[in-house]
Amino acid sequence: MFLGRNSERKMFKVIFKTALKTLLFVAVLALVAFGVASLGFPSEMAGLCEKSGNYSMATGYASLSYAYSKNVNDLNRCFIDSVYAENDNDIVKFGDELISNEKFPEVCENNSKKVITENGTEIIIEYVQYVHGNVAAAKFRKGDREEALKTAKAAMNGVQGFPKNNALSSLSLAVIEKGDCDFAKILLDEIQSNHADAENNYYNALINELKKLEDGKE
Repeated sequence: MFLGRNSERKMFKVIFKTALKTLLFVAVLALVAFGVASLGFPSEMAGLCEKSGNYSMATGYASLSYAYSKNVNDLNRCFIDSVYAENDNDIVKFGDELISNEKFPEVCENNSKKVITENGTEIIIEYVQYVHGNVAAAKFRKGDREEALKTAKAAMNGVQGFPKNNALSSLSLAVIEKGDCDFAKILLDEIQSNHADAENNYYNALINELKKLEDGKE
C-alpha cells in the first residue's frame, strides 16, 4: 500500500520533529552533566584542562576547588596554572594570597629543588624564589614597579650571593624583555649593593645585560 504525498510529508515531519526533540534532549543532558561535573568535581575538571593545555580554564576550576576546600595545595595549583596561562592578573592575585598563607613555608619546602618546566626548559629552583619571582615580574608587567621590587626583595632577604633563578633575576628578565632602562638602573643598584657575587658567572651575565640596557638610554 502506497502513501499519498500529503501522508509522506506528515510522516517526514513527525520523524524530523522526533529526531530534533531527541537531539535537544541529549544536548540538555550533556549540558546538565557538564554543569554537575564542573560544580561537583572542579579538581578533576582542572586536571582535564591541564592535560589539554588549557590553563586558563584550569585556573578557573582550580579556583573553584580552592573555594570549596581552602586547602593551600589547591591555592598553589591556582597559582601554577595562572603562570602557565600567562595571566598576570591571576598570577598576582593567587601569588600574593599564597605568599601570605601561613602554610606557604610548607608549600615551599615540599616543592623546592624539584624540576619545573618553564618555557620548555627544565630547571631546578627554590620554590620561594619561583613564586616571588613570577609575582614580581607580573606586577612589573602590570605597571607596579615599586611592588614588583618589594616582592622580589622579600624572597632575597637573608640570601647570600646570587643563586640561579632567584626572584630578582626573574624580575630582571622581565625588565630586560620590556627594555625599561630606568628600572634596569634601580635593579642594578639593588643587586650590586646587596647581592654582589663577582665569581658567579650567572650573576655576571645578568649584570652585563642590565648594564647594556642602562647604557642604551644614553
